[in-house]
Amino acid sequence: MRLNKKFALVLAVVMMLSIAALPVSAAKVETVDGLKSAKVGVQAGTIGETLVKNLLKGHSGEVVAFESPSDMIRALKARLIDAAVMDENPARYFAITEKEAIRMLREPLQSENYAIAFRKGDPLREKVNKALAELKADGTRLNIIAKYIVGDPNPTEIDFNHDAEGKLWVGCAASFPPYEMRSAHGFYGIDIELCAAIAKKLGLELVIADYRFEALADALLEGKIDMICSAVTVTEERREFLDFSEPYEASQQVIVVLK
Repeated sequence: MRLNKKFALVLAVVMMLSIAALPVSAAKVETVDGLKSAKVGVQAGTIGETLVKNLLKGHSGEVVAFESPSDMIRALKARLIDAAVMDENPARYFAITEKEAIRMLREPLQSENYAIAFRKGDPLREKVNKALAELKADGTRLNIIAKYIVGDPNPTEIDFNHDAEGKLWVGCAASFPPYEMRSAHGFYGIDIELCAAIAKKLGLELVIADYRFEALADALLEGKIDMICSAVTVTEERREFLDFSEPYEASQQVIVVLK
């Protein structure tokens, strides 16, 4: 009798796991409205998650949160979701690296600006704004962006200014290509290299602290890091408890689907 009960329990677990692993019925997503009846992947804690949740209110669609865009793409290729919503440049990155499998839709959800986040009233903000203005004026910012969008970046070439006496602690979520990534050689990406250039202008060594995206604000407010540079979108809600630098890049939320 015990063996039968045990067998029945194992069988039930196997059946539940099998059902959970089955691909979703692929909803055809070709427009923003198409998301309303689809299973949509988002990155937890991002503007994309908020946008999709608001869009799907009162509709049959479902929001599925992931820790990183890479996780979303894997789920999309496995047909566990019908579409993924993410920032434009990460979407372009995957449209190139996964060009046989996915594509980006033309219609965006919303435009946005990226900026560096600080604790309220932190004088570091003005110093970083000055450095950012210089990096924009001399073309460094655009060269960094171009390197990661159309070039071939080398993580070992980034100068973290290790000989400096002071340190600039920057929080990021290092699973957001092409902005924050990690390799055997360390951290690299648009935001990493931009912060390295800022740190050098401030005479500081850049130190990267890797967190989940949704944990970055708490780390900043608790004083564990000096600022956040992780493709953070400026919103009025975030302005209530954070200060922001001048925007360093414009972007938009887009939809990625299977080819």
